[in-house]
Amino acid sequence: MGEVVALIRVMPSEVLEDEKLQGIIEDIKNVIKKPVKLGKIEIKDIAFGLKGVDVTISVPDTEGGLEPIVDILSKIKHVDSVEVVDVGRI
Repeated sequence: MGEVVALIRVMPSEVLEDEKLQGIIEDIKNVIKKPVKLGKIEIKDIAFGLKGVDVTISVPDTEGGLEPIVDILSKIKHVDSVEVVDVGRI
């Protein structure tokens, strides 16, 4: 049994102030539950003042993939889209 490591980009619905981006980060921390392990969370400049949140997670192979996590993250307030940017195994 291995683990899948993924980089997921969470994009807000509009240009947000840092306070609201921090709110999204707190919501991400609250919705990610075991056995999913939350790694690094970074705010990334995208373009024209728009910032995204890059989230690194690891999930056991037996948990059914990344789709349930993407669905949960896409339901967070002020989130427009959630995209799996990179996937690897450890």
